[in-house]
Amino acid sequence: MLSKLDRKKNTMGFSFLELLILLVIIGILAAIATPQLENFKKVRHDRESKDNLERIYQACKKFWLNDITIQCSLDIAKEKTNGFIQSSNVVMTITPGKETKKIFQATAKHNSSDKIYAIDEKGNIR
Repeated sequence: MLSKLDRKKNTMGFSFLELLILLVIIGILAAIATPQLENFKKVRHDRESKDNLERIYQACKKFWLNDITIQCSLDIAKEKTNGFIQSSNVVMTITPGKETKKIFQATAKHNSSDKIYAIDEKGNIR
């Protein structure tokens, strides 16, 4: 009976200390990786805002092919012939008074970002 209670000397497995060290290493790696993931999310949100600005600019340019003095709006840009499809997480506005080809400005802000981007009549995003 005593022999049943004795542990086998050739058993395979990890000791408690080895498992504890492994968990500490995984915790350190997770602590390092988490801020990087947040940064990647911000970059992705900002890129989505910039993409929307580029697409609305292209849609308005297509609309202005007939007459550059006509005002382009979000509704006009979203028409099927102009082809602008706005992302659901991005708030877009065309600045009032700056809707023509000569003086154009639109802004975009992602709901999960604090940055607001603008595009001008030459297609420059800032």
